[in-house]
Amino acid sequence: MAHEVAKLMLEHAGTFIERTEAIKVALSLGMPLNEIEAYLDWLDSIRSAAPPKKGDGGSDDQPSD
Repeated sequence: MAHEVAKLMLEHAGTFIERTEAIKVALSLGMPLNEIEAYLDWLDSIRSAAPPKKGDGGSDDQPSD
């Protein structure tokens, strides 16, 4: 159960500071560093594969001239 909590913290960390704090929490919950790294790599890969949401600064948000 502790690893599930740690994964949720890591998943919801949006900024560098939040991610750093989430890593500290995950470590304190006993999640090994290699699992944290693997999970963050996986999160980054699925986020980069997903199309950008409207309002995230994508080209659809730019006014046309």
